[in-house]
Amino acid sequence: MSNWTPHNFGHGGLGRWLAARGSLSARLAASGDVFSVQVLRQGRLPLTVDEAQALGVTQGRCGYVREVQLKVDGVSVVFARSVTAHAHSLGAWRSVRGLGARPLADVLFRRSGITRLPLQFRQFKPNTALPRQVQQVCPGAPRCLPARRSVFLRQQAPLLVMEVFLAPEASWGGPVARWQSIAQKVKP
Repeated sequence: MSNWTPHNFGHGGLGRWLAARGSLSARLAASGDVFSVQVLRQGRLPLTVDEAQALGVTQGRCGYVREVQLKVDGVSVVFARSVTAHAHSLGAWRSVRGLGARPLADVLFRRSGITRLPLQFRQFKPNTALPRQVQQVCPGAPRCLPARRSVFLRQQAPLLVMEVFLAPEASWGGPVARWQSIAQKVKP
């Protein structure tokens, strides 16, 4: 059962970041001196039941998956997972395969014919699969992880993008360029 909701539970600065409709990568890039994307893994991988349902994948549960960390000034601040049906990664979403260390936003917000469905929100609790996975690649991330996701459509092919906010809640408010002050708490 999915715990995603259309209700943004974030408050203050975190709530504004969660609700932002444009490119999260562009917003992060503007908040510091150096923005980078670290690809953790990509390729044909199993989808979660929740992802398969969101994509309408009924047979098999493999799709094309891309997982990255978005970093500002060397600090990992967002874990992102993008998934689509494998067949769509060879068609409408084939450009996702060649991104390398470029942000997915280069495709989503710079090409025509792409529609974004409404944002959904979730708070991942400690000791569930995603926080355990994130802790392996980003030790020091908060135990409860706020996240958002949305489906992008291109030629009626869905691409599900989930963004998990790794930095402590306090770092998302006030002056946006506060990443260096949390570098000791959240290690890249």
